Amino acid sequence: MSLSEYKKIGLGLLAMLLAACTDSVNVADTENTVFPDNQYYFSYAPNDMAANDSISANLAHGVKLSVHPNASYELSFKKDPLVSGVPELQLFHLYLNSDSTAYYGKKIRSLQPKEIDGRFVYTFTCEEKDNAEWATSLSVDGAFYKGRTDSVRWIGSGAYSDHFSLNLVVVGKHTLTSDSVGVEELAQKTLQAFRKYYTSVHIDTIYIRYADQHPKLGSKYPANEPWLAGRSSSDMFLYELGGWPEDHVREALDIVYVYRIERELTIGYASLFSGNLGGGALSTVLVGNYVMSAEGSKKERLLSSDEIVETILHETGHFFGLRHTTSTMNDFSVSHDLSIIEDGLEDTPYCVELLRRRLLKSSVMEPSVPQRPVMPGEFYERVFWDASDAQAIAECPDARNFMFPATMDESFEGFSEQQLELIRRNLMIFPH
Repeated sequence: MSLSEYKKIGLGLLAMLLAACTDSVNVADTENTVFPDNQYYFSYAPNDMAANDSISANLAHGVKLSVHPNASYELSFKKDPLVSGVPELQLFHLYLNSDSTAYYGKKIRSLQPKEIDGRFVYTFTCEEKDNAEWATSLSVDGAFYKGRTDSVRWIGSGAYSDHFSLNLVVVGKHTLTSDSVGVEELAQKTLQAFRKYYTSVHIDTIYIRYADQHPKLGSKYPANEPWLAGRSSSDMFLYELGGWPEDHVREALDIVYVYRIERELTIGYASLFSGNLGGGALSTVLVGNYVMSAEGSKKERLLSSDEIVETILHETGHFFGLRHTTSTMNDFSVSHDLSIIEDGLEDTPYCVELLRRRLLKSSVMEPSVPQRPVMPGEFYERVFWDASDAQAIAECPDARNFMFPATMDESFEGFSEQQLELIRRNLMIFPH
């Protein structure tokens, strides 16, 4: 029985250029600006229902919010009955300095809340040229708000289509899969699987494009050489191939299909809540034809079409904002938040036994803080687990869900209703 693990690393890029915003309750800028003072900003994506205790603990002094063009947002938290005063929410558009070692922010809005059912609720609608990152602060009379900000929720909704297409971008040399499936058949299997499991949205079609035929970049990607992601170029995710330069393909989900990912046992990558269907940073899902063995690059295994398609389905779930149903040790190390043991959805139970057996270890109790800002986009890699965990995995209540952090020989049942609704809600936030 073969098993797979998904490790999580933190990477990402800022998208810039704010256009305009309108707010339900807008307060003009005053001299009482309170800039975020956290050296490290925690990131919060819309509609993430996980516990996110680090967000709650740091909201007043600065967390990052992902914001998307033409989407409406609601930020709320429980009112602290022990602290007087109504906190003003100040929002800052974040930029990186010239050497990418620190953020600086430009204040863009100050908002007063409405009090609803014991919660402070801030609402606004934004129109942006591109996806952006904003930082928060909470203040009362020109000083940081001193109350608790428990149970933070960051809800987004958009008016974009619930339809999208797929674009399989074939990079370099490939072979048939281990079950003798070529690119054309693999594309059709991928389309059929998406239509079977992504039932809350509409998959229009799948395109196939070859990197060596790209009208501007083709010469960089020779068809007769195996592309080793992470070795053949500095950009492992090949973002420049996202947003294929044809009008009907440009806003498809770009699935970059390489020969192999140059990392032991890794067969797929994607960002958590990418927010980009138009090319550029965070715009691709990455999958390999081969997997490198634990012994290193001298040994590799050819993958089956089912393994590749299941990886694409799983990684695309991350792209649309789905966390693992049960967090892994590597998930903790990136989020710096031990409260996120599961995705926060009621219909995706997490596996207590899996956490007990291998994931809650001392090495994650004091996660290190990066030396430079972690930028939006937390990446999940799909790797193989040791078969000794087979029994623990088989007994997990979420083991048949596509977002469980391991795969079994038995078939998956799909996504839960709440996962499917989250996919739909987030798709409609993404400009396309």
